[in-house]
Amino acid sequence: MKNINTLLFGFFFIVSASGFAQEYKYGKVSKEELAEQSYPMDSTAHAAVLYEKKHVHMNYNQSQGFQLITEVYKRIKLYKKDGFDYATDEVFLYHKNGEDEKIMSLKGVTYSLVDNKIVETKLKKDGIFKNEYSKYYDQIKFTMPSLQEGSIIEYKYKIISPFVYNMDRIYLQYEIPIKKLDVVVESPEYFTFKKFTSGYLPIDIKESKHNDKVTLMSRTRTGGGSRGALSSTTSMNNIDFKVIKNTINSTNIPAFKIEPFSGNVKNYISSISYELSSVNWPNTPVKYYSTTWEDVTKTIYKSGNFGEELKKKSYYEEDLKAVVSRSENQTTKMMKVFNYVKKRMRWNDAYAVGTSVGVKKAYKEKTGNSAEINLMLTSMLSHVGLDANPVLVSASNRVIALFPTVDGFNYVISRVKLADGSHVYLDATDRYALPNVLPDRVIRGSGRVISKNGTSQRVNFRPKRPSLKRYSAQCQIDKDGAVKGKFNVRHMDYFAHDFRIENEAKDDESKVKRFKKRFGLDEIEEYTVKGINEAGKGVSESFNFISYDQVESIENEMYFSPLLFLRDKENVFKSNNREYPIDFGYGFTNAYMVSIKIPEGYEVAELPKSGAFKMPENIGAFSFRSNIANGMIQIVVNETVNVAFLPSDYYLTLKEFYNQVIEKENEQIVLKKI
Repeated sequence: MKNINTLLFGFFFIVSASGFAQEYKYGKVSKEELAEQSYPMDSTAHAAVLYEKKHVHMNYNQSQGFQLITEVYKRIKLYKKDGFDYATDEVFLYHKNGEDEKIMSLKGVTYSLVDNKIVETKLKKDGIFKNEYSKYYDQIKFTMPSLQEGSIIEYKYKIISPFVYNMDRIYLQYEIPIKKLDVVVESPEYFTFKKFTSGYLPIDIKESKHNDKVTLMSRTRTGGGSRGALSSTTSMNNIDFKVIKNTINSTNIPAFKIEPFSGNVKNYISSISYELSSVNWPNTPVKYYSTTWEDVTKTIYKSGNFGEELKKKSYYEEDLKAVVSRSENQTTKMMKVFNYVKKRMRWNDAYAVGTSVGVKKAYKEKTGNSAEINLMLTSMLSHVGLDANPVLVSASNRVIALFPTVDGFNYVISRVKLADGSHVYLDATDRYALPNVLPDRVIRGSGRVISKNGTSQRVNFRPKRPSLKRYSAQCQIDKDGAVKGKFNVRHMDYFAHDFRIENEAKDDESKVKRFKKRFGLDEIEEYTVKGINEAGKGVSESFNFISYDQVESIENEMYFSPLLFLRDKENVFKSNNREYPIDFGYGFTNAYMVSIKIPEGYEVAELPKSGAFKMPENIGAFSFRSNIANGMIQIVVNETVNVAFLPSDYYLTLKEFYNQVIEKENEQIVLKKI
């Protein structure tokens, strides 16, 4: 049994044992619910959570001490097939140092209305799967059976955890609407918590207090030997305390709408988290648990799978002597070590802030997680005399930490400080990475550089200058309005990096298909791609094309857009407002050069005028130039967005900017038969 002080410290989340709302009882689904054709508050919803109850509490077990119990009950209506994805759920179970979380009492039923009768299909074991998700997590995934449009699913489960110090973030919104949500969180008066909320919906937290107690039992043995028979005495000790209760009862919660360029939407969906701040048990001094980033840094460096791994160097020393000379300059050393690690190591796709098998074994097997590869890189860079430190990263798939915590990070890269004071960020998990050219999973996240002396600094990985993509087309129009020509697109900077990652393994046919799909081209021939294996250089794609629907012929006139198939046909920003930021990943410039040969026997009757406009604060700009020379129509267009990340305050400005872009690009050139 755990030490009593540890037990009392761990006892920091107690939730009321009240049952689920009476109108939503497991196993009690009505015909009226099943017959409902659409969600009354949002007719576009393919599915809706009719009810969810989150019940978290602590149970005391005499042999194991306090356990954290999380109970979940959900009832979901599936209106359309597009909503069937919500019939699958997953639970992640943490395990460490021989202790693990367990899922208990997982039950589920699918209800469907067939011939005006309710048909029930229970979730069976063959619909439940357990997978090893990572070193510390197992995944339990289940899919409800016998789904039909109009079905209702409901399921419930209980998670029993020995890790009483940790409670998952509670989400108060999903990508589908919620009809009714009940959440209750309670804590003893001896424990003080900070509450952190995210999202843009108002959260009404009601607070109240009530009395509670926990009974601890101890057994004392006496006697035996010369003192007589062995006996035992059991004593009961009641600890009374007040409970602070937080209650959230919400109804008709709108769906979180995924907008273009949303980034990680979990950063913006409404939720609440709790951080233990202090414990003030009777007759003992107050103990504070809120950490600082310096505390987090020290903890990280003390851990065996991080700080200790950085110190190891014997496994690579001999190999590194053949790679780099100590007499070389800083940049040369850095690049040789960086390229050596990139070439030798293969990332196993595992995100981690600590090693799994260790740097020595990973080096030998030539594969490892993000921590093993980049801690190895950092150690080598330091070994050759460079000022290198690891950088903890909240990758793009991790919710950004709201307070100092190790759990807010799930990835590691490296930073080198050069003699001129400049910083270079390196990620050797990415075979196409360059200094300060990082994968999307990193640049869309956030990071913190940590050093051995306990200091840390938040860093932003967003590129400071826009990446360039240059399009060019030389076209001619025949008498039937078919457009034929040569096309080239050159990807530069991050565009080139992303192209390599997305397309390096694809064959030419797949690359061609994406052009046909995006631009609606009818025929593509002689496709070539150059530079795809030359990291640091641009990538060029070229082909010949034919398109039959770019020109509209009416009697003796032809009408078409100056950019033909390259124009933007509609504004991707359609909503009237937006409550969370616009995340482009990186700033960009799309440059277009189109030359169109005027068909024989025609002349230009109308040509869109040259013009330009821009957004305030140098956020972005657009320019359009048109000219006629030597029987050719020449169009030059530049569209630039200088920022990678734009606060929602600028959404309407951005939307209006693209309204103007669309309008200008869709103006018509008119050719008239002579």
